[in-house]
Amino acid sequence: MFTFLDMIRASLNYVNLSTVLKNRIYTILATIGNFYLLYVAIKFYINGYFLRGTLFLLAFIGILYFSYLNLLYYFTKTKKSKIDVSPWIEKKLHLQGQDPMSAAEAEKRELMPGYVQTNGIFKNENFLPAAVVHSGTQHHNIQELAQQLTRMGYLKLDYGGLSEAEIYEKLEKLNKPQKALSAPVALPYFELAQKGNSLVIYGGLNQIERKELATIREVGLLSAREAMKKYQLYLATAVITGGPEKILGRSGLIEKNNPFTLDVQIAYRKKETADSSSQQSRVGGTNSGFSETVEETSTMSRSQHETVETKVPNKHWRSRR
Repeated sequence: MFTFLDMIRASLNYVNLSTVLKNRIYTILATIGNFYLLYVAIKFYINGYFLRGTLFLLAFIGILYFSYLNLLYYFTKTKKSKIDVSPWIEKKLHLQGQDPMSAAEAEKRELMPGYVQTNGIFKNENFLPAAVVHSGTQHHNIQELAQQLTRMGYLKLDYGGLSEAEIYEKLEKLNKPQKALSAPVALPYFELAQKGNSLVIYGGLNQIERKELATIREVGLLSAREAMKKYQLYLATAVITGGPEKILGRSGLIEKNNPFTLDVQIAYRKKETADSSSQQSRVGGTNSGFSETVEETSTMSRSQHETVETKVPNKHWRSRR
């Protein structure tokens, strides 16, 4: 029996499962396997081995108690029991317990693709939020891109892995809509380009399949046109937000299909440094070209002068003969 349970435990290590799901499976296996100890204890009592039977019976009762606590924690809303001795054991043994549910949520946040992705590493630039607007075509492109990323598994619209009961409980406490996209996700590819007098954000699965997604209306407190005149602008981040969400209704949860939107951050640098350096480079280039022209002219004049000086004596010598 124990060999069979150990074989199942070892097999689960080869499967990529969440911590909570694994603990639920272990709880079920431990609860079922624990009754084998009861069977052995009864056999010992029947054969007259009362001491051994009592030890196996005590082991059965102890494992059954902790299985009961795990069943409450992983399969019910109450999560805790009034006769839970775990805090007392942790205090006496100076142990620091970790909540598996909280650890699982932290793991999901870490595994969310592209959440902290930026368009490079910016050191000395300042950052400003930007207000964007969407035309009809741009709005359609964002929704289409979000659907593609969802089908690929890049966007996970799973409400943070919460069940219906957990979402309901969370909405009752916080009274805020629970979004299917638990955290903003950066686009796989994005760039900023000037189109006429406007700043347009392009994005997509890659550069080949890029499409217009939004137009920048404001950068900080400035309009996009004023910001273009004063600063060099760079697109630092572009993340997808919005999407479906659930709210409390009269008879249960209601899902609202909100559209996906785009949030961006702009890195900027004053144009004075760049302009002065470019002017210096242009002046330096002009001076160098001018000096080269003067040197060529002086060289030509020296060569012509030497030619004249070598020809003149020949003419005088011929005239003397």
